[in-house]
Amino acid sequence: MPKRKKEKIGFVSTISVPSEGSVGLTGSWRIFKPVLNEERCNKCLFCWIYCPEGCITKDLKINFDYCKGCGICAEECPAKAITMVKEEADETG
Repeated sequence: MPKRKKEKIGFVSTISVPSEGSVGLTGSWRIFKPVLNEERCNKCLFCWIYCPEGCITKDLKINFDYCKGCGICAEECPAKAITMVKEEADETG
């Protein structure tokens, strides 16, 4: 079998942006929501990079209409600036 030539490829990435899908707004599925402590935040943008729903913007605003409260942002934050807090029953986000 002939040896394959290795090719270098550039960095490939996509950024997810939340948008209303067939089930509508998904933020009401949340049990816990992320809360950012701006004083602790070092602006590394790991939360923005790792959010699977694209609910966090580069200026660190969270779109609670689509945030499902998975907690990945809090888990990946090296400064521990994001905590997950219990969603209040009467809050809408």
